Amino acid sequence: MNAPAHPRRDAPLIAILLTSLVLSLSLATFVPLFDPDEGRNAEVAREMASGGDLVIPHLAGMPYLDKPPALFWAGSLAIRVIGHTPLAARLPSIVAAMLTLWLVGSHARRTGGARFARISVALLAFAPLFAALSAYVIFDMPLTLCVTVVWLGVAREMIEGGSKRRRLAMFLAIALGLLLKGPVMLAWAIGGSLGAALLMRSRSAVLWLAWVPGWLVALGLAGGWFALATARFPEYPHYAFVEESIERIATGSFHREQPWWFVPAVLVGGALPWSLAAPWSVARVRRAPPGILATAKVGLGFVLFAAFFFTFSHSKLVTYLLPAFAPLAWVAGAAWSDPAPQRRSWAIAAILLIALLIAVPIVLSAGPDPIDAKLAPSGAALARAIASRGPGGVRYERCYSPGTDYLLGRRSSLVSPRGAETTSNYQLRYRDSLIARGQWTALEAPPPGDPAVFVVRPRREASAPPPEGGTEFFRDGRFVAYRITSLSPR
Repeated sequence: MNAPAHPRRDAPLIAILLTSLVLSLSLATFVPLFDPDEGRNAEVAREMASGGDLVIPHLAGMPYLDKPPALFWAGSLAIRVIGHTPLAARLPSIVAAMLTLWLVGSHARRTGGARFARISVALLAFAPLFAALSAYVIFDMPLTLCVTVVWLGVAREMIEGGSKRRRLAMFLAIALGLLLKGPVMLAWAIGGSLGAALLMRSRSAVLWLAWVPGWLVALGLAGGWFALATARFPEYPHYAFVEESIERIATGSFHREQPWWFVPAVLVGGALPWSLAAPWSVARVRRAPPGILATAKVGLGFVLFAAFFFTFSHSKLVTYLLPAFAPLAWVAGAAWSDPAPQRRSWAIAAILLIALLIAVPIVLSAGPDPIDAKLAPSGAALARAIASRGPGGVRYERCYSPGTDYLLGRRSSLVSPRGAETTSNYQLRYRDSLIARGQWTALEAPPPGDPAVFVVRPRREASAPPPEGGTEFFRDGRFVAYRITSLSPR
């Protein structure tokens, strides 16, 4: 008889989930926010929390329509509750990661019992890419939750038949995915289901797509926000569908092209050590119980879609492939369901995992400054330097650190001829329209009588004369900062 569906009384599984949660919370607390991605997304959420505009996200005081608002809604709520800290910005990803693990564990217990649930959840939780992005301010972990709901929903359709309640959950996940990353959620849902139908040679995997009430719910919820955004910004449909979707996929204009081997390299590297240690075998997976096997086949359909879609897409990032890791962990768990033949591979995996768990606390114990310098650019050091010198406004000149603004809890002014320093494609492409509407905040030059106390410039300008009355107090690999102590009479 199968184990109960819910893992609440399974102590080892709960221990795995708690270990994953502790790791995510540790990363979220001790690792600084990285610019530009984390700092930008965190600052957009902070400006939403402070400005109160829940329809249109803003960055540097300007409309930011590069992505829909769902991640920023969640981030702004966390910021209102616990303040503008790295943990608050990363909390939506942590919650999404834990819910993803819980869904996989629940379905695994239902179809294969407690032992299989522990294996599949552990494999996913401690895959390096999943663990790292569980504490990263980015859209792909919440999107992974949405794709997982659809994948497991399709699997249950194959096992148990159709269910209106389950289909409603699947279409609600599509709606949330659309509000997170736009049309790519449709690609995952439809493409993954088609991949499953192809592998299983059955139309059953796509029958749920014909449920009209579900599409009315999904497109109604996501379309409601889309209509509000379009009413205020008429160019948004063209940007969202043509530039942000078709152009991104079909051309190299976003400068994210990668070689043909990129997708397999990410899938293998992001799942080390078990991507190499698992006893991958079609025969072993086929011997798994029917529920595990059906879910594995559907999951492989989603992986097949990801491999095909992102191989031919001209826009590739490592994070885009994150939703494929839950199905991969499931298939690896299915291959590992018979413990006898793979003790050696488990030993290798255990050794590598122990090494990883030992290395993480050592890195974290070094403190935030070494992490700032060695791992990725962060605005944390600049924020600390500014905060230690008292209150006062900040003016960026030809540079920008959204992570610094987030940690300081206030928006700074930006002096830039084009505003490209925000790294917003929408703001850069629609600069003239925003200027015409009076929604462009970047300045051509510092205004007369600017009250800014701190001036930040790019490091490459460190040899130039300082701003009038400015004394340098900070310098790192990206910035040089001055405190304005006196101004000559005008």
